[in-house]
Amino acid sequence: MVSTKKKGRKKLAEQAQQAESVFKASMKEEGYRCTTERLTVIREIYESDSHLDADEIFVRLKKKGVSISRATVYHTLDLLFKFHLVNKIDLGHKHTHYEKSYGVDNHLHIICEQCDRVVEVHNDKLNDILEKLCEKNGFTLGSFSLQVFAKCREEAEHHHCERKSVDDSCPSAS
Repeated sequence: MVSTKKKGRKKLAEQAQQAESVFKASMKEEGYRCTTERLTVIREIYESDSHLDADEIFVRLKKKGVSISRATVYHTLDLLFKFHLVNKIDLGHKHTHYEKSYGVDNHLHIICEQCDRVVEVHNDKLNDILEKLCEKNGFTLGSFSLQVFAKCREEAEHHHCERKSVDDSCPSAS
């Protein structure tokens, strides 16, 4: 019997392959060159379980020995956004983070204002509400990525968060 974890990895690999195929087709259709460097950017995003900013992507690729410029990373992210393969999200860090969007359900992010913890929440009721709001105003709901800034319960109740004490970096969502 195949484990749930194995099935999940297989699904993510298929999702990444499909996103890459869409990217290649879109690039060709728009007359852009689909270089190896551009493909490494989409692969890095789709292999990651976190929300990455452009510099994080650049550093990760450099550590893997990829010869790529920051400009190529930024331009590729713009193309991926144009082709609806990534979402731009604001996690309250004064710069844009990116997350995969192809084959990903609509969701919201709850971000702790104190410790920067990010939790992704999928909610059918919220989706229904947004569909109705769009319909009422003459739209059809496409994708959405919503950010909610709050204080984690520990911070709100005790004015202290263990996560903030342990790690002041930006943890990523699962």
